[in-house]
Amino acid sequence: MKKIVFLILATVSILSCNQKTKFDFKFADQEQVINCPEANNALLNEALYSFENDLTTKYDSINQSKIKGYGAFMYRGMDGSAKYDEIMTANTRPIVEALIAENILIENKTPSHLNYEHPAVQCIINNIKDEDLKATINALIDTKTMNPKLFNSRLRNFGRNSGKDRYLALFVALDGYYQQILNITPQESPQN
Repeated sequence: MKKIVFLILATVSILSCNQKTKFDFKFADQEQVINCPEANNALLNEALYSFENDLTTKYDSINQSKIKGYGAFMYRGMDGSAKYDEIMTANTRPIVEALIAENILIENKTPSHLNYEHPAVQCIINNIKDEDLKATINALIDTKTMNPKLFNSRLRNFGRNSGKDRYLALFVALDGYYQQILNITPQESPQN
């Protein structure tokens, strides 16, 4: 009897460790603007749309202007001083957990939890339209000096172009928002 109980507990434990974080895709009906080979594109698109929803909910809940949301977020978001716990919605933490499960975000890594060497992150960077910015990001990654704080003033006016460069918008979401959420304990997360 003890062997059966032990076997059942071991099986449940192994199966629960192998399951990926699951959550409801709230933006699956939106245009899938991110397409990276061998990546969880549904998750990447969800991360982008959820980030933009969080920004507009916090910074322009009446008009839902992405430009205004980005404008209010960019400087403090990229330097890590935004009030992330006030921006987050109930969908944010599950996306962070899924990004961790995909190894796109790495816990206990500094100065950014974003895994710049992950194929999906490389695809996102390689599809950024601003060639100078792309070259700068790649040079910083190659020299292992990449830090999102370096881009807070460079991307300050990005909001106006967020609709034109969706890969850069996702990069901002990953490096300026989601990786910062790892610094917030789950108890601080809102229940919106």
